[in-house]
Amino acid sequence: MPVIHIETFKTDDDKKAEIAAEITKLFCEKSNLKPEQVHVVFDEYTPNNWATGGKLWSRM
Repeated sequence: MPVIHIETFKTDDDKKAEIAAEITKLFCEKSNLKPEQVHVVFDEYTPNNWATGGKLWSRM
């Protein structure tokens, strides 16, 4: 029972549903699992809680 964590900025539910479906499909094809065995967890952040290269995304 794999759990796939995705860290991202806040995303609308339609986009998350599309991403979860595609990742589940690919993971099942490569791992010989059933979709109900794959869990996708979205950890969402706002740009002021994420920095790259020492700079907050909210200030880029």
